[in-house]
Amino acid sequence: MAVLLEQSWVKVQEKTFGKWLNSKLQVRNVQIKDLVTDLSDGVMLIHLLEILSQESLGRYASRPKLRVQRFENVNKALDFIKGRRIQLTNIGAEDIVDGNRKIILGLIWTLILRFTISDINEEGLSAKEGLLLWCQRKTACYDEVEVRDFSSSWNDGLAFCALLDIHRPDLIDYDKLDKNDHRGNMQLAFDIASKEIGIPDLLDVDDVCDVAKPDERSLMTYIAYWFHAFSAMERVENAGRRVEKFVSKMQGAWEMQNSFERRMRELLRQIAEQQKQWKDATFEGSYADAKMQSSEFTGYKRNQKRKWVAEKSDLVGLLGNIKTKLSTYRLRPYEPPPELSLAALDSAWAGLMQAEKER
Repeated sequence: MAVLLEQSWVKVQEKTFGKWLNSKLQVRNVQIKDLVTDLSDGVMLIHLLEILSQESLGRYASRPKLRVQRFENVNKALDFIKGRRIQLTNIGAEDIVDGNRKIILGLIWTLILRFTISDINEEGLSAKEGLLLWCQRKTACYDEVEVRDFSSSWNDGLAFCALLDIHRPDLIDYDKLDKNDHRGNMQLAFDIASKEIGIPDLLDVDDVCDVAKPDERSLMTYIAYWFHAFSAMERVENAGRRVEKFVSKMQGAWEMQNSFERRMRELLRQIAEQQKQWKDATFEGSYADAKMQSSEFTGYKRNQKRKWVAEKSDLVGLLGNIKTKLSTYRLRPYEPPPELSLAALDSAWAGLMQAEKER
């Protein structure tokens, strides 16, 4: 029984890790068919490390014929890994060259941890705990889902469906799922993840569905892709919201500027028109005319002038708010046109006061 279980996880890991490796290697248009034999000469391993690290490992034997060349390639790869302070326990070049299956799986798992899972951070927890916490939080509102681990918690497919529903409810109708159709639900989730989200098909339904204890490392590798895909989506959405908020603030500032200029132009027009009326007015010399003009002037001071005083004060405050908003968002400062500036208003106001005295 123990031998069968061991053979099972080895088979699943070999398939999952091979697919993970190919998902990385595709940028160089190279693929592996057999995880054990295709890594034995070190060439694919060097390709993988250069892709993951975005660094060159320097010269190596691209078509090694001799065993010593294969050793040199593998040692170059292992030295590079150690140079990045990635701990390799009991992994030597001979293990890779001679195709030690379990050692090779351990090496690939180490690389997956370092380059796919280690950067997962949820409230400062370790990568594994952080990924588990993320899954638990995202599925907490689904009664049928209880994520306790990266094994049996996933074997009915509902946890995958819940992750899809919480992030992309447009792609799946969780409430209409037959909760007892484990294989159907899992296949649906895997298909949507691959076709709509772009998550690589690392696992098959048979690897997880109704398996008493699905392989933890394989599931973690696959679920890490879900984390990165949806986290990237959330970052884009958050960035979009920030842009939308920024545009809204910009729009608000532009509207305030337009309002300032419109109101300033109207106030200056009314002041100029009032001064023109006074200038064009004639006095007949009669008591009735004097009384009428005095009454009009009193009415002006009680009504029109008070409105202008309030509007003048509001415009000063509005311009101050505009400048503060633009400064806060580090936008180009605003200065109204000279003919609509506060200086122009002060000049017009001084002219109005002088015209009042001459009445």
